[in-house]
Amino acid sequence: MKNLIKIIILASFLTSCSSIKAPTLTFNVNEPCTIYSLKSAECKTKKELIKELRDYKVIFIGDHHDSIDLHQDVASIINAISKDGYKVILANEWFTPAQNTTLHKFVNSDINESMFVKEINWSKKLRYSYNSFKPIYDTVKKNNGKLKGINLSKNERKKISSLKLKQMSKEELNFYNSLDLNVSTHKQMISPYISHCHAPLKGESLEECTLRMYRVQVAWDSKMADESYKLYKKLKKDEKLIVFAGSMHIINRLGIPLRFARYTSTPTITIIPAQKEKNITIPLGTSDYILIY
Repeated sequence: MKNLIKIIILASFLTSCSSIKAPTLTFNVNEPCTIYSLKSAECKTKKELIKELRDYKVIFIGDHHDSIDLHQDVASIINAISKDGYKVILANEWFTPAQNTTLHKFVNSDINESMFVKEINWSKKLRYSYNSFKPIYDTVKKNNGKLKGINLSKNERKKISSLKLKQMSKEELNFYNSLDLNVSTHKQMISPYISHCHAPLKGESLEECTLRMYRVQVAWDSKMADESYKLYKKLKKDEKLIVFAGSMHIINRLGIPLRFARYTSTPTITIIPAQKEKNITIPLGTSDYILIY
């Protein structure tokens, strides 16, 4: 009877607790902090960050595409890692694997910068200034690193978006069939950004549009994770892989890092940018480190 009473009391306690809404947990970061560790809840110097990165072969860095200030900070981190004795392999969202030959020629000075920009077709394919990203690419080049493409081509993306399965190659179809569209937490994170459906197709319902947009988002994450894993498998002892993509692909580890983790249990680390403010509030789980610019 005593045990029964204990069970009833415990059940009552758990039931009452379950009705209490858990608070949103956040970190408050104050100036002049520029690198904040969510792992230890403290500001770090760049020197301390570089030392802690020694334990990781794969580093995911989120991008705010329109910020040259952030890009200069990322270039500084790449330079510091290089000076620490590692060769950086920069896998960049802007490029596809088919462009790796051009990227190789550029880094090895077989073509100059103007030729590189022309071969990549930067001005037509990207709406952000090349000069904004130039510090990053120059730093990789200066330190004998490598540039690699990891994203879908525009043609591949269109086939997935419009479900043109008959036009897909066997490899493309296998990739499409591998897409996991059922990660509920990722859906919750992305849904506010696709619910408006900014470019509906003719006769397409809002539900169909948001599903199509989400399908493409998952395809982007999956492709970049696949290609990043291929690069990781080829890393030498003195090399580190930096996966540099839009923050939405990396934040909360729900995009590329989640898909990458399905291939290997190797430890990885994430760095997400945040714009400098008087007081910055960072939700728990956002990233391992916050780079404040």
